Amino acid sequence: MNITLKLGTYSFLKHQQNSADTLLKPLFDDKTDHLLIKELTRNGQYRKLTGFIDSNDEVYLLTYLKFNVDQSALFQSKFIDTDKINYNSAIYQLREDLQSYLIISTFDNQTHMEDGRKYIQNKIDNGIRSDSKVPFGFFTKEYQVIS
Repeated sequence: MNITLKLGTYSFLKHQQNSADTLLKPLFDDKTDHLLIKELTRNGQYRKLTGFIDSNDEVYLLTYLKFNVDQSALFQSKFIDTDKINYNSAIYQLREDLQSYLIISTFDNQTHMEDGRKYIQNKIDNGIRSDSKVPFGFFTKEYQVIS
């Protein structure tokens, strides 16, 4: 499965949404753009590497990672090949930059999302930061499904 992410206002994205797509609103910041996750059969912005997300969950955590070549190889061997990040998560790789990754994690409530954020942060800290002294890009964004 491939996905493309689109940011914009609710009214702009709603008209682009298909039945397989997921429309999300920011969880904590009403002034931030909404996010549409478009599922595509091919040629998406991101390609899925591993994992599974539960489409019944209401809260989404998106974790963006930008590595150098060595860190990317480390991430591949420690997390993708071993399926270590399995907290209702799928790992995607940006097609245009093979050192950029997106982890989409789903949760049934905000408390579980906070636990999931700590879990992923801990796995990245212990699996990549501990083995690589070079800094890398890492940030998260929380969303909620629009019903």
